Amino acid sequence: MAGNRFYPACSTAVLDIAGQRLRVAWTHAGICAVEQESLGARRAMARRLQMDLTDATAPSSLRRALSTASRGRADDFPLDLSWARDFEREVLAAAREIPYGQTRSYSWLARAARRPLAVRAAASVMARNPLWLLVPCHRVIYADGRVGPYGSSGQRRKRELLAREGVHLKAPRAASRKRSSARPRTTPR
Repeated sequence: MAGNRFYPACSTAVLDIAGQRLRVAWTHAGICAVEQESLGARRAMARRLQMDLTDATAPSSLRRALSTASRGRADDFPLDLSWARDFEREVLAAAREIPYGQTRSYSWLARAARRPLAVRAAASVMARNPLWLLVPCHRVIYADGRVGPYGSSGQRRKRELLAREGVHLKAPRAASRKRSSARPRTTPR
């Protein structure tokens, strides 16, 4: 990273895992981030982690952990969350505890992170989750059973991941249609 600030360093590599090209970053303490490889992935990852990235060969244990996680199974490979704020660490740790084949609500996630009123903040952490393959943010849904957003992949991908684990949720509701013959309201409700 440019500038006069000191940035810690971590290793990075691009791996082919379950048919996806992924950029992964790790330190001696554990995995820091996993992203779909793209032209800007390395720069975005360095900015998010506030670390310099150094190209390296990924250890075989890291490859195994990512391969296991790509099949939806838990792996206790350590994570390095030194880049995260306290609340982010608590939310990510709580989400990692959601068992395979189960879901939890965003309000449950906020309570598990010891901030029961921070439901939207917990949802924001899930939306920016740089460890989506290892921290199962797809298992977090709305309290009423709707799927909710899943980053740039959308609800379809989230439903696919949940279905792979045997979880089938309500189908999305059709948008209500306005009647063309209805007159606009002029008085407030």
